Amino acid sequence: MQNAIIYLKNIRPLHIITIIFCLIPFVTAGPVYSPTEGKNPLTVYFTFPGGEECDSVIWTFGDGNSSTEITTDHTYYSLGMYYPSCYCELPGANISYTYDYVYVIPWSSSIRDSLYGGKPEKTVVNRTSEGMSADSLQKQAEGLWAIGQARYAADAYSELKTLTVPGYETLTSYGDVLAELGRLAEAETVYSEALSMNESPVVLKKLAEVLFSLGKTEKAIETMNRTLSLSTDDAGAYASYASFLKKAGKTTEALDAYGQSFRLFDTQPRLWSDYADLLASIGRYSEAAEAYGHAISLGMSGSDTWNSYSRVLQKLGKKDEAQRAKEQAMNSYTPLPSSLSYSGNSIPSCGIGSLC
Repeated sequence: MQNAIIYLKNIRPLHIITIIFCLIPFVTAGPVYSPTEGKNPLTVYFTFPGGEECDSVIWTFGDGNSSTEITTDHTYYSLGMYYPSCYCELPGANISYTYDYVYVIPWSSSIRDSLYGGKPEKTVVNRTSEGMSADSLQKQAEGLWAIGQARYAADAYSELKTLTVPGYETLTSYGDVLAELGRLAEAETVYSEALSMNESPVVLKKLAEVLFSLGKTEKAIETMNRTLSLSTDDAGAYASYASFLKKAGKTTEALDAYGQSFRLFDTQPRLWSDYADLLASIGRYSEAAEAYGHAISLGMSGSDTWNSYSRVLQKLGKKDEAQRAKEQAMNSYTPLPSSLSYSGNSIPSCGIGSLC
């Protein structure tokens, strides 16, 4: 039996960037609720993305009531602080989530969420593969992946491979889990195994992205080229192909790939900005200015884009326009909010029971 506890207690804003990268599956797929604070009677909405993969789900609301629905609501009538929990059962595994609080107060100018409430404070995962059939272990792996427990899903898929030869779809899911965890060399191997059964453009595209992330640019280009030979209308594949070619210094081919992507899907602001960067790097300033302008019109209005646009306009001798773009860059610059330097254990000013 494996047992692990993930603690999220006392996370402060200073740690936000780390959390985003380390806990994406957990944050996006774990059960959540909202609001966490408000005047009585307070109705709170509970939902569990991925919970349909659980054999059973139980929400307990901390006031003696519970629900077995994946998505539900509950009204708190009495004042006080309540501590909800959620439980998911899978073949050979169970996952329990506990939360910080729901605070029902007699005064409040609004119903709102606290800084840390509504997401699991602590998650406990228990799983085993002992005595399980291949079918049950596969269901366990799929369920763990669906609810965002990628690490444990990877263990289950790995153990599944010792019991049977997984099919194409199972191997693809296993590759997805490994890629999500950043275990890219393993993902490359598993995707390749899946492709030996079925050369699907979907998996070829995933393999190409993994290869590129591993620094195998030429192999990534070759794989994405195979993808596009099977799926000629995939704008995203052309966009990735363009970035691979750009990295490899294959400018002419990259420009063509950008064009193919825009032909299929024109409203890609990030891609237009990258395209403009490439045009500027080879001295095609007029086209670059047009591309930057289009990226900005689509919402790519960060300071980096405006600065690049300004430099290109300077090259074209359009000093007034370049100055305006420079001013826009200054206006678009957003320093780190002061809250990111917050330290200490006190409740934020808009925390429990505040009136702001």
